[in-house]
Amino acid sequence: MSLHIERTDILIIGTGLAAVATALHLAKSFSVLLVSKGEMTESNSDLAQGGIASAYLEKSSTAHKEDTMLASKNTSCAERVDILVEEGRQAIEEMERFGVRFDREEGGYALGREGAHRLNRIFHVGGDETGRHVMRQLRQSLPDNVNVLERVLVHDLITRDGKVVGAMAFRDEVPIRIEAGAVVLATGGIGGLIDWTSNARTVTGDGLVLANRCGAKLTHLQRIQFHPTLLATDEPHLVTEALRGAGATLVDEEGNHVMAHHPLGSLAPRDDVARILTERMGTVYLDTTNVTRLRERFPKLALTCDKLRIDPRRIPVRPGLHFHMGGIEVDDMGRTDVDGLYAVGEVADAGIHGMNRLASNSLLECWVFGKRVARAVRLNQTTTATKETLVYDISPVAFQALRAQIGRWLTISPSLDELKGFLQNTQTLTMTKHVTRQLSEQTLQLDAARLLAQSILEMERNDEYDIPTRTATSVLD
Repeated sequence: MSLHIERTDILIIGTGLAAVATALHLAKSFSVLLVSKGEMTESNSDLAQGGIASAYLEKSSTAHKEDTMLASKNTSCAERVDILVEEGRQAIEEMERFGVRFDREEGGYALGREGAHRLNRIFHVGGDETGRHVMRQLRQSLPDNVNVLERVLVHDLITRDGKVVGAMAFRDEVPIRIEAGAVVLATGGIGGLIDWTSNARTVTGDGLVLANRCGAKLTHLQRIQFHPTLLATDEPHLVTEALRGAGATLVDEEGNHVMAHHPLGSLAPRDDVARILTERMGTVYLDTTNVTRLRERFPKLALTCDKLRIDPRRIPVRPGLHFHMGGIEVDDMGRTDVDGLYAVGEVADAGIHGMNRLASNSLLECWVFGKRVARAVRLNQTTTATKETLVYDISPVAFQALRAQIGRWLTISPSLDELKGFLQNTQTLTMTKHVTRQLSEQTLQLDAARLLAQSILEMERNDEYDIPTRTATSVLD
């Protein structure tokens, strides 16, 4: 099959908010290509329910910074948090200029509150479907210099003289080479590596592997967040934290408030809540009897409950993998330590989330740092160089067995024996030059999981935390 060639000034890998925010703010003189592994709407941004945190209506961003630092147990970089919360004050107004219409009620914006926020500062669009509405509007606002290609799997980056100058990929099954003056990784997190997650299934840590292969530094990969409230049903469905902000409480079978011991109650930081729920025996429920206008304010949740025949007044929940705080090390403009390579959004470790992300800071991060990457991008001279890639020669059946093994250790309290076994099993896999889309996708997932496993083991060797402590801090939503 012949190689197809695409040329662009800037290649952005991803089509979520981090990618789109970057594209919207790049100079119109650049040709820009956004690529998505699946359909463009298969991103975590489209699934976002809770909203966007912003101190837009507050006298200063001080309280937002304090809440962010507190949620992270003061492990966030204070200087980077300053950037997030201060520049994030303008985010709501800026998005409105692109046609986003945030929910309002009589007297102004309909602000929500979520875990570890001491104030109502969460802006929503369409109740609990913020991501879908925001992404639809912003994608419609993309200018003519931006093109989007769907079903493109980028399996390697091309470097020359130490600079990133393009990527090797498949569009459907057709191999393509994309020549670019700069590459922006906006590939999202790692949740799609396992089944019990709030993430889109296409979000499988590809950006970590691509960056690692060309020498970019990765940091804090062991910092993984689990969301306390996914529906405790056969298939995972996220139950937005905004429901607790509206008055829902976490209760046990007898109706006792399971977070009554915490000063913030059911609105405690996510890591604290997820740890408690994981340790408890028996089902935990969200009691929504104090939530007014539930169906109007949370239409997606109400519809899901109806479909699954769940009483929306008493919703069974359990923790699930949600967000990756670690990632590709970047400076405050999204630059990596490899010339021509930038990273933004969940794939990047910008230092703002520390060990535990504050609710609804993720979409804000995408917007604030997407704008910064757009200002920082500089083009290298494109080249016709290619890169030979090796992939694991593994059958779909063998791959699924290894993926199931990932699901057994990529948990709040991972089994180190399972983790070591996975590393040993993947260490012995044979490689092949016969590169196909399926083998490339399987290889990216296994390599991403290996990076995570190695990081967790390294943490254990250094005694950074024992497993119960990590449950409370660094491996949580």
